[in-house]
Amino acid sequence: MRILKKNIPLNRVIQTPKLDIRLILVLITYIILGIILFRYYQYQINNDGIGYISTAKSYMSGNFYGSISDYWGPLFSWLMMPFLFFGQTPVTALHSTKILSLILGFFTIVGLRQLSYRFDMDEVVRTVVLFTMVPVVLYFALSLITPDLLMVCVLVYYLAIIFNPKYPNKLSNGVLCGIFGALAYLTKSYGFTFFIASFLILNFLQYFRDSDKIKRRKVLKNLILGFTVFLAISGVWIGLISNKDAKLTFGTAGEFNHALVGPQSQGFAEYSQGISKPGQVNPNFVPKPWSPFSSWSNFKYQLNLIWNNTLKIGVILNYFSYLSLLIILAYILMCIQPPRKLISQNQVLYPLVTVLICAAGYVMILVEERYIWLIYVLLILMGGYLINLLFKTDFFTKAKFGSMRKVVKAVLLLVFAVSFITMPASYLVGNVHTGEDIYNLSNNLMNQYGVHGNVATNDRLTDLNYLAYYMNITLYGQAQKNISSEELQNELKEYGINYYFVWGSNQSINLTGYNDVTNGKIKDLKIYSSHLS
Repeated sequence: MRILKKNIPLNRVIQTPKLDIRLILVLITYIILGIILFRYYQYQINNDGIGYISTAKSYMSGNFYGSISDYWGPLFSWLMMPFLFFGQTPVTALHSTKILSLILGFFTIVGLRQLSYRFDMDEVVRTVVLFTMVPVVLYFALSLITPDLLMVCVLVYYLAIIFNPKYPNKLSNGVLCGIFGALAYLTKSYGFTFFIASFLILNFLQYFRDSDKIKRRKVLKNLILGFTVFLAISGVWIGLISNKDAKLTFGTAGEFNHALVGPQSQGFAEYSQGISKPGQVNPNFVPKPWSPFSSWSNFKYQLNLIWNNTLKIGVILNYFSYLSLLIILAYILMCIQPPRKLISQNQVLYPLVTVLICAAGYVMILVEERYIWLIYVLLILMGGYLINLLFKTDFFTKAKFGSMRKVVKAVLLLVFAVSFITMPASYLVGNVHTGEDIYNLSNNLMNQYGVHGNVATNDRLTDLNYLAYYMNITLYGQAQKNISSEELQNELKEYGINYYFVWGSNQSINLTGYNDVTNGKIKDLKIYSSHLS
């Protein structure tokens, strides 16, 4: 161990993270658990994941312009491409995304350790915090194919820079913030607004935390440099998608999701428009843009949306850990102090502000659990800081409580770790073999029943999309609810549907020229084949 210089506080000495045995043990634990769990999640699949895989394959085919999307950021698909060189079959592509996600998780933990040094905690608490991160990051990597883990990874490194009290000392810090901000935007369009808001506010806090004019000028230089680099990199992608859309835009995800939760929305058009050609969307079923300021009823609807989304975030955080809301409350209470004193409390103010910025961008529109993964990891770090403060109280520092102190410390650290580990660990244990049933069904349908060509379904469109991914069949969507047999018959004939899937044991239809090929051998599923098959 390094010998501390006399009269230098511990929290001032421990500033720069170094590779040590504790980090190595945390990473080895992560790698071993990742390898073990990989086989149980190798068939996990979701619609967004299929989209990102398809986009990566499209880039690899040379169709760069056609692959550009104003809805999905490109970085996750770009990172997939080297892995897809080893195989582009449906299964190997899925494996590639999981391997990529596990690698991203590895670097996320490394970044989290660096970020942890922006919080005052001794090495025992820090080690517990990092071991607690392992199942959380594994949950991020294995539960979904999503760029949200990549977003967390990028932002962790960004926050490690800007949370640093020494941030103004190097102009390179502003440049690095701009680079990480641009990477966040290329991951998800939300990264554009998040970076602008957080970079402005955190630089503002850095500016006023010190009255030294030289340091303030350095903060302003970093602010200008950061935004210059951010806009230079982001501007390339903004130019590409704006040219394709023939209008200036930095992304349409926010606009679409706001329309999706609008007062007149029927949800995703694919689930309500009926059978149609692949990629064809009936404009009558597309969620319409709306403004909360166009009418009083819309304004009230928006306020209600914000309130419900705020409650939803609270429920999600409480489900993640029963300590989550207590930690946020403790930080809010610690902020009740004179502004001049508060502005210097970077370990309190910076993470709380970041949590609020992250949440604020989503409460206006739509909240999903994966959107606030960054808040998860920040809460664990914030909790570690609070425990460290607790351990500095008289009960833990006075010598006469020596033996009792060690026991209480160990119990508190255990309770802290368990509170954050329980949810992700329960998920990882309770959802093994997820997606394997769909994969096995796809093999069965191809090998035993020879399903091929054009297909449509009466329900469970998402499952059919997964089957289409594995089986290389063309999915023509889901029939409208309560459609008559005559109308259904006409639509199946119009689109040349070879196989029509009917889910549900109580479902019965009368289709001329179609026969059930499964003969009741597949539970809750009948597949009607036409003479065209």
